[in-house]
Amino acid sequence: MEMFDRVGAEMGAAVQDMQFPGLVWSLTSGHDAGRQVALEAPGDVPGDALIRIASVTKPIAAAATLALTEASVLDLDDPVERFVPSWAGRRVLGIRNGPLSETVPAVRPTTVRDLLAMGFGLGYDAGAPEGDALSAATSAAGLYSDWRVPALDPDTWAERAAVLPMAHQPGQGWLYQSSFDALTVVVQAATGQGFEAVLRERILDPLGMAETGFTVPEESLDRVPRHGFPDAADGPAEILPAGDRALLTPPRFPSAATGLVSTAADLMRFASMLLDGGSGPNRRVLTEDSVRAMTTETTTGAGREMGRGLLPEGQAWGLGVGIDPAGRFGWDGGTGSSLWVDPAAGVAGVLLTTEGMGSPEPPAYLQRFWRAVQSSPT
Repeated sequence: MEMFDRVGAEMGAAVQDMQFPGLVWSLTSGHDAGRQVALEAPGDVPGDALIRIASVTKPIAAAATLALTEASVLDLDDPVERFVPSWAGRRVLGIRNGPLSETVPAVRPTTVRDLLAMGFGLGYDAGAPEGDALSAATSAAGLYSDWRVPALDPDTWAERAAVLPMAHQPGQGWLYQSSFDALTVVVQAATGQGFEAVLRERILDPLGMAETGFTVPEESLDRVPRHGFPDAADGPAEILPAGDRALLTPPRFPSAATGLVSTAADLMRFASMLLDGGSGPNRRVLTEDSVRAMTTETTTGAGREMGRGLLPEGQAWGLGVGIDPAGRFGWDGGTGSSLWVDPAAGVAGVLLTTEGMGSPEPPAYLQRFWRAVQSSPT
């Protein structure tokens, strides 16, 4: 197929310009029996490499949460305090980026839907001034995660989050990341299960994603490549060694925001399910209504304004995915991962790399990949 050839040629060239030259890409085009799939790995890693996917964890976690709503384990409009009583009666800053001592009551409880919509009221605030009190307090409490999961256990995380005010009223803002850490706490309380067990039961096992999880078995460590970030102060910085033995140990906080390890083939199974409106290879994983909810914009005007700098220009946010003006949906991860679905074109794509993004600006390899996908006829 011409699209596959063009993308292959482009990524073969792109990997030569990477400071940590390893990538695996996969594309699928069409539906059901007529589907065509390609997977290639130019550079220094094998096609079955096990790579940290960072924030591409979020769409998988959102899908699992929606599956729980279908099973009536929880409801999108359930107040989070139903599951985490210490989050009842939260306060809200009286002034945007104001002092922590000046707060007002929340006008309504925060809901599960708010968490999926990035509305917990704590998180990365790209528009905050230097010295912002809430950002500093969130950091001091150890609540922030990034491509790494929180260092705290979920119970301690919940307790520390409970004493901080929200940056905005429920449903009226968008701050990145911490809402999905909060989602972990809620899902574990609602189900009585560990978060990875929920992912496995609701999404990973039904889709045959056997190599996706928060740990890697020892016999597979040789498929874990080294990982780095470009353009550090003293040059390119290796942040994770090849065969990283830290992946043998489950994290204290298996986060809905970040931390999964996966392969391009596994992620393509997930992307294909979304492309097919929730239908997996053996059975339906999500209803069409759940996929529609996931891919319907939730960002208000205030939310888009708060998201500037972290929510790319022109993009909206659904329930666990970004949505671009053309109707594509998916998300990118700071370790150099990307998963997007284009229902109109009948195309889904996955890119995994060993070179982290380093900044909110999309790196060259990511831009080249999606430009080649979108410009190629199918």
